[in-house]
Amino acid sequence: MKKRVIIILLFVFALFLVGLFYIPKMKTLSSEVGKENSIESVGEVISEAEEEKENINTIEIAATGDILIHKEILETQYDSESDSYDFKNTLQYVKEYLSNADLTISNLEGTLSGIENYGFSGYPSFNAPDELADAMKWAGIDIVNNMNNHSLDRDIRGFYRTREVLEDRGFDIIGTRSSEDDDRYIIKDVKGIKVGIISYSYTMTAEGGVRGLNGIHISSEVYPLMNTFREDSLEEDFQNMKEEINKMKSDGAEVIIFYMHWGDEYELEANETQIEIAQFLANNGVDVIFATHPHSLQPIDVIKSDDGLHETSVIYSMGNFLSSQRTERIENPYTEDGVIVFVKINKNEDTGEIKVEYPTYIPTWVNWYGKDNKLFYEVVPATIDDAAYLIDSGKSRVVESFNRSKGIIESYSDKIKIRD
Repeated sequence: MKKRVIIILLFVFALFLVGLFYIPKMKTLSSEVGKENSIESVGEVISEAEEEKENINTIEIAATGDILIHKEILETQYDSESDSYDFKNTLQYVKEYLSNADLTISNLEGTLSGIENYGFSGYPSFNAPDELADAMKWAGIDIVNNMNNHSLDRDIRGFYRTREVLEDRGFDIIGTRSSEDDDRYIIKDVKGIKVGIISYSYTMTAEGGVRGLNGIHISSEVYPLMNTFREDSLEEDFQNMKEEINKMKSDGAEVIIFYMHWGDEYELEANETQIEIAQFLANNGVDVIFATHPHSLQPIDVIKSDDGLHETSVIYSMGNFLSSQRTERIENPYTEDGVIVFVKINKNEDTGEIKVEYPTYIPTWVNWYGKDNKLFYEVVPATIDDAAYLIDSGKSRVVESFNRSKGIIESYSDKIKIRD
């Protein structure tokens, strides 16, 4: 009996030892299994988030203001030894921004009419060498606005030749067309997002009450090839714009961009006509309005359609991108300033939903410096961190330009920020 009791006690003690060492391990094992399941759950969430992110397709569109090749720039970019021109240095410091965007639009203010019958010249009748188009292409510009108040600076022959040169260089052209059978707009498939792009320019009243550019009568031959508007015929022009918007949508455009040539020269605010046109375009579903002509910056705004269902970003003026209009020449510092404006467009590939983000921008400034008895003009980012290549006087001037530009561009909307 005593021996049996001892055996029972030893058995109980053995069970105690087993519980002491094994049960905690069971708990640990159970905890590890739970942790493993938890990790698997988190992994599934992360995987789902990554999958959802992968289904968002994003593109970025950039735009600049006026490219004006004045006489002073022509003289500097000419190489007498080779009897040729090279404009690449004028855009070398902004090439990275232009070429990295998925699509870049710019305004050629003037013509490429050739030297044989016309000669190269600046203001008031612009005619630049074909090498300018080479430099624009090299810098990353994809689309050229060819409709502005200088489109007929070298008459009809210059108009046609300019288009030919741009087409030969591989640019898409907005604002004008080769024949009446062509569309007035282009639609670009950018990484699977279809973007409709069109431009219009103001016209003036020439002799006889007809439409004109810089006082030059627009002939019946080329008038149908141009997208134009005039303040005294806005209702008719609005109807034409609306028809083109509807055509772009019918052709599959998921985003609509207008590039306008409008406004009052050297003014820092949009005028009533600009605001009226912008509101009309917003009411008809236009997503972004880029604009040029004033040769000075004007604010970026985000406006709503009258029904409150649609937002449109409007850049009232992107200023001069490249020109010799500097304080030293025309006593106006605002003509030295420009911007590169960026707009990101997101498409949910699962739902087809399009989201157009608010614009961001990089201020630019036209630097000049003397070398080999010439004055060189170069577009530079007007950001303080990017001023290392400027001489001391340029560094102070670029800071002034930055402050001017930021003060103007962001004055209408708190949604507009400098690009990171």
